[in-house]
Amino acid sequence: MQKAMLIYNPSSGRRQEHRAQQVARALAVIRAAGVTAECCPTTQSGSAVLQTQQAVGSGFDTIIGCGGDGTANEILNGLMRCGGEATLGVLPFGSGNVLASDLGLVQNAESAAQALLRWKPRALQPGLMRYYDKNGPQQRYFIAAAGVGSDAELMYRTAGEAKRRYGVYAYFLEMFRMAFHRRFPMFQAEWKDEQGNSQTGTVAMVMAVRTNKFPGLLKFVRLGAELTRNDYRLMLFHTNKVRHFFNFFGSVMSGWNWNVPQVKVVTSSWFRCTPLPGQDPTCIHSEVDGELLGTLPVEVSIEPRTFKLLMP
Repeated sequence: MQKAMLIYNPSSGRRQEHRAQQVARALAVIRAAGVTAECCPTTQSGSAVLQTQQAVGSGFDTIIGCGGDGTANEILNGLMRCGGEATLGVLPFGSGNVLASDLGLVQNAESAAQALLRWKPRALQPGLMRYYDKNGPQQRYFIAAAGVGSDAELMYRTAGEAKRRYGVYAYFLEMFRMAFHRRFPMFQAEWKDEQGNSQTGTVAMVMAVRTNKFPGLLKFVRLGAELTRNDYRLMLFHTNKVRHFFNFFGSVMSGWNWNVPQVKVVTSSWFRCTPLPGQDPTCIHSEVDGELLGTLPVEVSIEPRTFKLLMP
């Protein structure tokens, strides 16, 4: 790390009034180590993609996302457009911080910045989601996780004000609200198993995870995924009954991992989701790294190209 740009989301997480202070403290640590460093705030949703491209074009070799998983995701997509020349770093100032938790970063600005200075870049292959929105086919790279179905519906329905007030726990509040007010629509899923054979099924949700550790109430969850593996741990919910959802999440959140027959957990590097015959594809949403994207059809794979991430 010789020249670093810190891109921060001033509206991410619960401590927004302290965001600039957190960034300033991290910036001071990085500069004290002899690194040329600057910072800039995001201006709107998606702006970090362009800001990353501009920073790389100006000679910055490290782009540090100061926010949550969404900020890191935008920087990743900016880096992929630049050909992976610069390195991504993260500081956990957001509401979710799944990637930062997996890396073992603490939510102290100085300690997290000191950790980044010790770490080295490692080449990883990102996940890739192809999906549809109102403008037609799109694609998005991601790092930690992707979801289709009720998982993305949760993102769609969780209000921004709730996230600012309650952080990651806003999703749990909305999950309970959804559980008592609606049943989740089913759709068709196809995936490849570890032997490369195609499997199919009707599901209400597919979640693809690449991280091994999670923050907060999810700290006991261990699904066997790893950022350094070029595959996912898929959770396929072959049910739309709320009790099965609560049974499974109780299983993994407790760390006891008892068997829930209606939920299949498999290892895969590719899956596709399509609507059932006669189904409106726009009623099924998709998300990556906690950011709502579009609707069916959706295809998720591992991108052959790499990006560089600061890791221990």
